[in-house]
Amino acid sequence: MATQNPTTLKKIILLTILLACKVRDTTAFGFGPFGRVTVTIINEVIAPDLKTITVHCKSQDDDLGFHTLLFGGSYAFSFKPKFLTRNTLFFCGFTWPENPYRHYLDIYDYKHDNCENCTWHINKSGGCLNDHKCGFWKDVELIDEYNNSKWTQTKGLDEIGRANPPTF
Repeated sequence: MATQNPTTLKKIILLTILLACKVRDTTAFGFGPFGRVTVTIINEVIAPDLKTITVHCKSQDDDLGFHTLLFGGSYAFSFKPKFLTRNTLFFCGFTWPENPYRHYLDIYDYKHDNCENCTWHINKSGGCLNDHKCGFWKDVELIDEYNNSKWTQTKGLDEIGRANPPTF
């Protein structure tokens, strides 16, 4: 019986891991940490004469665009979390006509959201994930009391001082 060279064995193990990662990236459904996550956002914002809210979701790699939701309406998207780097984060901005703020929520954070089907119920105070984990808005005031944009007053800085403000 032939003995295996330790270098050859390491190469075989590395090749097996790389192939497993490639299969994970090309399959529609995975298992365990390799599975897809679906996030659903449901509009439950109640305000006088409010008919719609606007939702804009992003991650470091993906901009999912703007979506308009009627009261009771929903928007859903799916993705595969970055298992190896464990840093997948999606955040969404919410606006509606009667309010001068853009409201933000971290809609999915790999570090603490342990759900494959993450359903957010959005209300005036924030949102609740799967009806139990609730969070308040991270607000950014966009309009002053005279209906002027506050972004021109920030000298090109976003809400935490970086040099590229979010697009609206």
